[in-house]
Amino acid sequence: MRQARWQRALVVGLGVSGVDACRLLRAAGVEVRAVDRQSAQELAFRLAELPEGVEVRLGEVGEEVLEGVDVVVLSPGVPPTAPLVLAAQARGIPVLPEVELAFRFAGETPIVGITGSNGKSTVTELVGHILKTAGRRVAVGANLGPAASGLVLRGGWDVMVWELSSFQLELVQTLRPAVAVFLNLSPDHLDRHPTLEAYLAAKAKIFAFQRPQDHAVLNADDPLVAALEVFSLRHTFSLRDKAAEAHLDGAHLMLQGKVLLARQALPLPGEHNVANALAAALACRLLGLSREEIVAGLRTARPLPHRHELVAELDGVRYVDDSKGTNVGAVVAGLSGYPAKRVHLILGGLGKGQDFRPLREAVAAKAVRVYLIGQAAEAIAAALGDAVPVEMCGTLEEAVRRARKCALPGDVVLLSPACASFDQFRDYAHRGHEFARLVTGSKHHAEA
Repeated sequence: MRQARWQRALVVGLGVSGVDACRLLRAAGVEVRAVDRQSAQELAFRLAELPEGVEVRLGEVGEEVLEGVDVVVLSPGVPPTAPLVLAAQARGIPVLPEVELAFRFAGETPIVGITGSNGKSTVTELVGHILKTAGRRVAVGANLGPAASGLVLRGGWDVMVWELSSFQLELVQTLRPAVAVFLNLSPDHLDRHPTLEAYLAAKAKIFAFQRPQDHAVLNADDPLVAALEVFSLRHTFSLRDKAAEAHLDGAHLMLQGKVLLARQALPLPGEHNVANALAAALACRLLGLSREEIVAGLRTARPLPHRHELVAELDGVRYVDDSKGTNVGAVVAGLSGYPAKRVHLILGGLGKGQDFRPLREAVAAKAVRVYLIGQAAEAIAAALGDAVPVEMCGTLEEAVRRARKCALPGDVVLLSPACASFDQFRDYAHRGHEFARLVTGSKHHAEA
């Protein structure tokens, strides 16, 4: 671990990212002060993970915590508009997101950065899986799983694969993935980003500091993504454009002009996962993997938890958990893989300022009935109008009960809420586990 140029850092937020940022900074010889609004009781587990020598201040703090600080490091949940962030910037103190800190200590280890509104976790894990299958020492994390700082601190990797959210990217200053992938864009997180354009600009920062020899992978099927200007080597993937470097040609996935894999041999359901596989294959090829290595990884890939995961089949009805479908674009893409008028769709939660009207066409085509839960239920009902019968359920338990009563053999009961979970659940995983418990009655699912 190289010595940092800073003497004292302030870490804002003590979640996974914040704790690992503290560990990385202390390993580099930096004095660390950390702040969080939560109480010592709420943070007991995280506080126990902090290294020695970290000064912790909890609850409401003022600008006094900036005294003597050379740099401020933000956890992803802290917005750039937070008063402490604005105060630091007014004093001329650099403000870095945690992934920027990690990058500055990553040395020469190549990084694959993956962003997009939908599919980024799947593609991140898929790239990691292909690399591991090929025998590479690979670290997978950042927005998904372990924090980037923790991965850098551990070290010894051939390559790191980072899922990067708009929250992590909006303040980056030097972060430069060797391969940067932008999957798609649909309205999301508009409770934090003031406009869709601002959301796009934040995600597009994944390309901002690439050099001419680096690689940018873009979705040719997404007009907003395809229109982005990049200064590195440009590559595209597509389900429709056969001029794209990675594309679907009838029954085959194609890569650089040659057949890569038969569509039927890809063990991931839905058209959206074909696009994810094309993006992952292209990224791995640009890292230098052979076609044979990529095929071996794709053939052994498996869907991630809470992403169109089959929970059970009861009385001929399939119950599917897509709790990770937290925005409109994810639900529209996911519905494409289901038969027409056989889906009992559970929607709702915390709306994040989204426009739900784009759901209408896809829901009308695939759903036989919709069951609404959570804070956004009324807004979704208004957006769907008379496109499909709608039941106001309030809770997930009631939605599952009604769907079970209405579904016929051959139907699918699908939890794909198009919303965040925080109005009723700890996170999307908690919501998915609760869905599984309600379906199967299994305590294991509820506590997994």
